[in-house]
Amino acid sequence: MSIASLSRLISLANYPKQTKVFTFRFSSACSAEKFFTILEKKQSNVEKTLASVDAKLDPNCVCEVLKRCSFGVSQMGLRFFIWAGLQSNYRLFCEKGDMDMADKLLKEFGLIDLYPDMITYFVMIKGFCNAGRLEDACELFQTMRGQGFSPSSVVYSVLLECLCKHGSTEKAMEALGEMEKVGGSCSPNVITYTSVIKSFCEKGRTMEALRILDRMGAYGCVPNRVTVITLIEGLCAEGNVEEAHKLIDKVAGNGVSDGECYSSLVVSLIRMRRLDEAEKVFRKMLESGTKPDGIASSVMIREMCRKGRVLDGFRIYDEIERMQFISSIDSDIYSILLVGLCQQSHSVEAARLARSMLKKKIRMEAPYVEKIVEHLKNSGDKDLVTQLSRIVR
Repeated sequence: MSIASLSRLISLANYPKQTKVFTFRFSSACSAEKFFTILEKKQSNVEKTLASVDAKLDPNCVCEVLKRCSFGVSQMGLRFFIWAGLQSNYRLFCEKGDMDMADKLLKEFGLIDLYPDMITYFVMIKGFCNAGRLEDACELFQTMRGQGFSPSSVVYSVLLECLCKHGSTEKAMEALGEMEKVGGSCSPNVITYTSVIKSFCEKGRTMEALRILDRMGAYGCVPNRVTVITLIEGLCAEGNVEEAHKLIDKVAGNGVSDGECYSSLVVSLIRMRRLDEAEKVFRKMLESGTKPDGIASSVMIREMCRKGRVLDGFRIYDEIERMQFISSIDSDIYSILLVGLCQQSHSVEAARLARSMLKKKIRMEAPYVEKIVEHLKNSGDKDLVTQLSRIVR
């Protein structure tokens, strides 16, 4: 199949069969000229340059570009064809199983002694992965290796991500093992390992994911925040809280801070409705001077207010503020806490919190304003009410 015949096929696929004459609009011709000018230069990273072109990509434009490429720059035409199909505003042959056409074109180019380069293979593999066609992606990956190309870490990563998302964890482990064996520029990195760990956790196999963490360490790769949080959340979701504690003891301070680890544990425990345990961990953090993150602090105070323990929530807030950790708390927590203090008639604490909000220029959430203002009016602090009324969100 030639480039010219491909352009005819595109036109037939996008227009009614009774159409006898195909007339390119002027705008499409202009767009095609812009794209073709770039392709003529045969740049190594042509896809990146194509993405920067300010031109409309439609069937007319694609057909015209392919027609022009059929004389002398067929290889670039193939790359343009695949690139166009991957654009979000113009899914040419990457949706509804039409990657078949891209695959057929790729194979038939060999009949005229034209073979894909590394970038073309990568784009095709990525296209199959995006379409969820794992077996085709793997087959093309092997074809690429058979042509003498050494896959880069980027190609491996794309395929591995696809395996984790659409395939089996076993195949993902095989790919990971191959990357470790090849080494060099193909060595797996923290993102690679984390993708596999996440895949195991999502399938409820977090204990197995822990072994991947050990393997990661043996390979000399240090886990990051995402790796550890993924494991903590997975362990807690499966009820293995004790294992989560062991994991934190093992990894905290080695690329991931104590605060990040324990904050994740606090949030996970609250999601499990184990507030008492979460509070125990949270208070232990504060006692040791470990900084909880904004999510953990906000979720803890919010949950206490929801349970009617507003005063306890305020005391935690007060302690965090004294440790100068308060800046990370969500702004709506202030309003939730303030209205709770007002409703339970904790006037002294409510006034302190209100003045703190004014000082920090934190605006009150509109749904809570009426209740807060009404209570503070009854407390007799008219000046405070006036100032708060000016900072409604």
